Amino acid sequence: MSAAAPAPGKRRILVVEDEDEIQVLVRRILRSAGHEVLSAHDGTEALEVLARERPDLVILDIVMPRLDGWGVLKQLRGKADPPPVVLLTGRDDYDTFTRAVREGAVAYVVKPFRFHELIATCQRVLLAAAGAELQGGVERRHERRRFLIVEVDVLDHEDKPMATGEMLELSTSGARLELGLAFDVGERVRVAFHLPRGAPLRLAGEVRWKVATPRGTVHGVEFTDLGPEEQRLLGTLLAPTP
Repeated sequence: MSAAAPAPGKRRILVVEDEDEIQVLVRRILRSAGHEVLSAHDGTEALEVLARERPDLVILDIVMPRLDGWGVLKQLRGKADPPPVVLLTGRDDYDTFTRAVREGAVAYVVKPFRFHELIATCQRVLLAAAGAELQGGVERRHERRRFLIVEVDVLDHEDKPMATGEMLELSTSGARLELGLAFDVGERVRVAFHLPRGAPLRLAGEVRWKVATPRGTVHGVEFTDLGPEEQRLLGTLLAPTP
């Protein structure tokens, strides 16, 4: 039988981490932020917890005994309503990031991490998941999409940041961005996505719709003038998981 739902405003988070010191630290950080915390020390134990509970968020290590993080992500893909997953890992290479996105992770925190970075990432994912159906009245296209939290900058013509925020969703033709500054519908923008190790991916686009939220303004941006390399990078992130 599942435990009672957490109190309003509190979220239930499952921490899957085999290193005891990190496990204790992450649990302490999350509890100090007011969340209820479940724990597992490897992927097999995590699946046992997930069979009983439906947490609001999973924080998942990759390298673990018995069943690793990739195995947990594979099992979660078979569930009808899987919780969002934040990957917590010492690997900061782009190939690991790409695989994590393709296999279902929605955000990525690299060890060693700052306390506020972990809390902010979890909060962004929880808020974005709660508002994932917000579309600004725009018809959804039949194309591959990823719910994905990545820091972004909107740049001017000299590549200087005009606004910062997060990407909430990515597709081959555009992205859903939450920014601290509102841009006009029809305005052309350049968006820099911050990815592990290396210069951010920069894509030109046009604002198609916007909706004000308590945290900022959510924009629907349609990509324009994508070059072959930009198309390849998008295709890699959005390719179906084998």
